[in-house]
Order: sequence, then C-alpha cells, then structure tokens
Amino acid sequence: MNRYTNGLLTSAQVIEELVKVAREISADRERARELGLTEDEPAFYDAVAANPSAVEEMGKGILAQIAKALVEQVRNDVTIDWKVREQARDRIRAKVKRLLRRFGYPPDRQPEAIERVLKQTEVKAEEWA
Repeated sequence: MNRYTNGLLTSAQVIEELVKVAREISADRERARELGLTEDEPAFYDAVAANPSAVEEMGKGILAQIAKALVEQVRNDVTIDWKVREQARDRIRAKVKRLLRRFGYPPDRQPEAIERVLKQTEVKAEEWA
C-alpha cells in the first residue's frame, strides 16, 4: 500500500496483487478442507509438515491428526500472559514434545517442529486467551 501511496504502483497493479492474495487464501482454505482441518489447524499442520521427511514417512493424514491434537492441547494451556511466563511456555513445549513422540514424529526433526508450533501459538495466543 505504501508503494501505491507513493505512486510506485498503479491501481491495476494493486488490484492484481489483491486478486493474487485472494487466490492464495482460497487455495489454503481448499487444502484445509481436503485435510479436514478447521480454521486454526492449518497453521499447526504447516508447522509439523514443514519437514519433508515427516510428510513422506507419516503421511498427510497423520500430520492432520497431530495438528488437531496440537490445537486442542495448546488452546487449553494458553493464558493471557503465556508469552511472558517461561513456566507456561515450558509446559506447552513439553506437551507438544509428548504429542509428537506419541504420534511417532521423526525425533531428529522434533526440536524444529516444536519451535514452529510455539511460533504459531504466539500468533494465536491473543485470539485464544
């Protein structure tokens, strides 16, 4: 928008970008629908599916189940000040680690997946708290 305001983009280019964003959103919603995910779950699915070997080894169905379980568990533990309190963050980290282990997520990739899940939780925390 700043580029448009500064005269660097034309109205047609802005509309073109908006159409592109709308198509991406529509594709994301369709993908979530195909996986049977609710509105909050695709972000957590993407966090655990970022590891190509996990997708190959476990399959999209299991990763979708993990995303559903993550949202359920994490949503229950998010408090208003969870980002500030290290204890709450550690509790969520431990729950995520146990859940990934229970589903057989590749152990070598768990730390990266846990960090991605925590980042997604930060984004959703204000909405959930």
